[in-house]
Amino acid sequence: MLITMDLKPQFSVDDLYISPFTAERRFDPMTGAVLYVPIERNLHPTGIHLMDRYLQCLCTSKCYTLRSLQDFVGVRLADFSVMCRLLTGMHHEALHEVIRQRLADDLLRYTSLPLMDIAKRCGFGNYPAMCKFFQRRLKCTPGERQRQIRRKGDLGRLRL
Repeated sequence: MLITMDLKPQFSVDDLYISPFTAERRFDPMTGAVLYVPIERNLHPTGIHLMDRYLQCLCTSKCYTLRSLQDFVGVRLADFSVMCRLLTGMHHEALHEVIRQRLADDLLRYTSLPLMDIAKRCGFGNYPAMCKFFQRRLKCTPGERQRQIRRKGDLGRLRL
């Protein structure tokens, strides 16, 4: 007799996302001077070496390609996908898209990086590829998305 169980994913995207930012802007209460305070980042959110290396490359690399991601992780992405599905309930490509979107949103909201640089940092390779992704996923351009999510005081609030 085969017993099957519905396994609940061990990690959510929120658990796995590593912020690309290293410092947060604060104001000195006495002088009002701007200070940047280091942000504590958990670079090992799962404790599983292979998964953590993958997340570090996705979230904190300045530029990556699928080939460099595969080399960085050290296994074929097809093999890695099995582990990813067990831990997150998602295929590695789905996780990659969700994290890429969140990273792009953070960079669009808090930085003044050129859109081409954001595209490279998020693994799109170039701006037209990022535009295509945004159109397919959000039905808007990266510039429109930036206007939707950026709030007063956001620009410069976090530092890479």
